[in-house]
Amino acid sequence: MYTFDRNFEFEQNMNFSSFSSSPPAISNVQSVRRVKTFVLPDKCLEKRVGCAWRRGNQFAIYPRSQNVNKTTLETATKTDDKILNVRQDVVLFTPILRKLVNEANGTFLSVQKLVEISKSSDNQVEFLKLSRQYRSIIRVCIESLQEAAEKETDGLHKNTLVSYITIFYSIECIWHLCEILYIDIIPGEVVLPFLLEWVRFHFPCHEQTAAQLLEACERGSEDHPEYWDTVVGMVVQGRVDVARALLKLHSAADSNEFKLVDNSLRSMPVYSVYGGMSTGEFTITWKHWQAECRSKLSSRVLAQQPQLELIMRLMVGEYSAFESIRPKYSSWFDVLGGWVLFTAPWVRRRELGAAGAACAGLAPAARSHLDVMVRALLEGDLHQVIHEIQQISDNGWFASHLTDILYHCGKLQILDHQTDVTNRLRDSLILEYGSLLLEHKSLWSVGLSYLASCSPEGLKRAELLLERMPIETEAKAMRVMAEAKKYGLLSVAQSIPACVGARRLAARGAAGAGAALAWGARARCAALCSRAAHAALRAYCDARPLPAADLLLSAGATLLIDDTLLLLGKYCDFHRLYKNREFRKAAKLLISLITSNISPEYFWPTLLLDTLPLLETDEPVLSSDDTYEIMLCLELRSTCLSSEKADLLRLALARNLARTALIDVDDE
Repeated sequence: MYTFDRNFEFEQNMNFSSFSSSPPAISNVQSVRRVKTFVLPDKCLEKRVGCAWRRGNQFAIYPRSQNVNKTTLETATKTDDKILNVRQDVVLFTPILRKLVNEANGTFLSVQKLVEISKSSDNQVEFLKLSRQYRSIIRVCIESLQEAAEKETDGLHKNTLVSYITIFYSIECIWHLCEILYIDIIPGEVVLPFLLEWVRFHFPCHEQTAAQLLEACERGSEDHPEYWDTVVGMVVQGRVDVARALLKLHSAADSNEFKLVDNSLRSMPVYSVYGGMSTGEFTITWKHWQAECRSKLSSRVLAQQPQLELIMRLMVGEYSAFESIRPKYSSWFDVLGGWVLFTAPWVRRRELGAAGAACAGLAPAARSHLDVMVRALLEGDLHQVIHEIQQISDNGWFASHLTDILYHCGKLQILDHQTDVTNRLRDSLILEYGSLLLEHKSLWSVGLSYLASCSPEGLKRAELLLERMPIETEAKAMRVMAEAKKYGLLSVAQSIPACVGARRLAARGAAGAGAALAWGARARCAALCSRAAHAALRAYCDARPLPAADLLLSAGATLLIDDTLLLLGKYCDFHRLYKNREFRKAAKLLISLITSNISPEYFWPTLLLDTLPLLETDEPVLSSDDTYEIMLCLELRSTCLSSEKADLLRLALARNLARTALIDVDDE
């Protein structure tokens, strides 16, 4: 799936089911694969075309001139050629789905924390809670999509939202079944009650009709066109009490035939692990009950009531009876629970494959992704399950999170047991998903948490991706630095401020020197600090104010990174002292800057001329030794000052030397 960032036309082939308030027919989702054909702008391919990969899943298509060296400015301005940026269409980057990404990240981190804190394998209860958190996040996402689709007036956007609803209904359905079979702790591993719950929740066939009939509670409800289909649906879903209540609404409910079926439904044994009955005893009781139902059926007592006879045939597990009702349902999932209920209610999780094959064979049809995934789950083939969920166009959200929790539950032993590939499988999916999120301008920090969970490869990949991340603002740069330090990526934390500072200095010149100094100090980059300090000193020589004075006054040991930065910092301190009329301290600091010889050539005139007001103070603040040092520097660098300024400075030096000489004599 790719889209153009700029002017383009494309043809989009998608199959979307119509939107409704009830769950879509997720069994028919083929989907989820999207095919797009792009029509490039006119004249785009008249010349040679080149292609170059960009950051993330993007590439650029551009025209390549036959005579590159002969291209002139005139031909470049007159050409109609454009550069087309083709990027992947990422479902998760849709604004309405970002909440799903962020909330799922919190649950993902909880899983990692649980594994880190408790190394024991006895965490199934906690893993079950976290799995249900994932499912609740998906349900909230579906509800948000439904609300948005109901309010949407644009047909194309509405179809897109409906496709998202279909995708996430499928995801929640598969996750729920996977949770039952591989994450939940089922006493005795008798899975039937949970399987029936799964069918009722995701395939609520005739539930609304049953509620309406029971609410009306009218005798003679058989006149309703969906009455018998509803009764049969309740029986197939194991809702025996509802089916009996509906049968009592029939006008002939007091007849022997109805009482016979009602009695059979009422006496149907139900296995419970806490019922005090072993599976062996339950099996004997069940077979005895089913034998009685068979004898009633063979007696032809129900011959005059074909619908009741159909119910009895279903209760004895007759395959042809299930075949007869299969066309009334959208998928074989609707009858899966009923088939298990009336053929092998004691079935264990590992024995569900045969039941899935039997139900799928009731009415063979084209297999969808959902068919393949459910069959693979029932057969215990998690490798096939993961392969299929990777085909769902949710950009890896489902595959990465489900694989992660199955891996930590110890249920992902799906390949050669002699080779530890499960960890690599989980890591590859997490790394791919985290790298995808790093492409987004606001979800990149979420992607970092996924990469960090796959150490050490994840952190190496994070380092490479962060170095190439476009940083538009200083606020983002600060955030990237903080995240890099959080995960120990110190090289990134140092390179980012250096790059930002260099960009600020290059874009704004001397005006950006202060910001460049701040970023250089954060990065402790001597080269950037030196460039910024030189820019600041040159700007001061051109009568501009010194930048970042407050920063330099509190820089401390950071000034030692570079000599020019040290000069700038001390010079700012000199200005502070002079402004506060602390002339002696200011003079001492200025002399130390002159004698240190760390000043660049272009700044010597400024340093020498700064001595003039100190030489002309009412009381001498420069000693004779200081005066001699200034005189020496002036003679060595006499060419840096004009003759007029040099003579003026010599006169001031001579007067100060005379004053200090008298003071020295008096001191003796």
